[in-house]
Amino acid sequence: MLGRIRKLGGYQKHHHVPDGHTDAAQNFVRKVGQVDVKEAADSLITNIRNLFGYKRRDFDYTCEDGFAWIKTPHFDLQIRVDQCPHNPKNYLLITEIIALHTESIATDHRFHNCFTQHCEQLIFEFASPIQVQDKIDILEDIPELAKAMTYEPDGSAFELKLPKLDLRIQIDESTITFSLLTLRDLSKLIDHSQKAFDILACAEFGLRLR
Repeated sequence: MLGRIRKLGGYQKHHHVPDGHTDAAQNFVRKVGQVDVKEAADSLITNIRNLFGYKRRDFDYTCEDGFAWIKTPHFDLQIRVDQCPHNPKNYLLITEIIALHTESIATDHRFHNCFTQHCEQLIFEFASPIQVQDKIDILEDIPELAKAMTYEPDGSAFELKLPKLDLRIQIDESTITFSLLTLRDLSKLIDHSQKAFDILACAEFGLRLR
């Protein structure tokens, strides 16, 4: 979620909106955004409990300093507020699923219903940095993928747009990020990302869920 810093719940009339990116500005955003993080976390916990039937002792929850951590038997997630890197006067309220404890949860309709409106990217982290230029060279030799690819002049990162899968794939030396070209749909994002893995198998990406 993107918004103006002055709209955060803890912002007061005597406060000043940051005009640059500094550690102090980031800390200020997290301080005035704490109430917004807690509201988002409390609402999400209620939804999670209703969908999964967890009891109080089944999960851990902490919320402080602009961060919320929720740990459940099936997954862990974090909610945080950050200063927007592209505009110092804006904030980002971010929900990130940081761990899945069972493989089956990724296909569970309850999981999809809970997070479709919160998660728009699927990020995988390479076990070790990859040679991006080598991957570009391999994929450029496949006409269909070559047409779908754009990359940085220095070969440090590239992007694939695959309309048939409704996917945008962004790759640098450390991560590969999948997002849908159209509306959010977590079930579709997971399913189509898996199909994209098969398409990209020729480039031998070693992947693990972030």
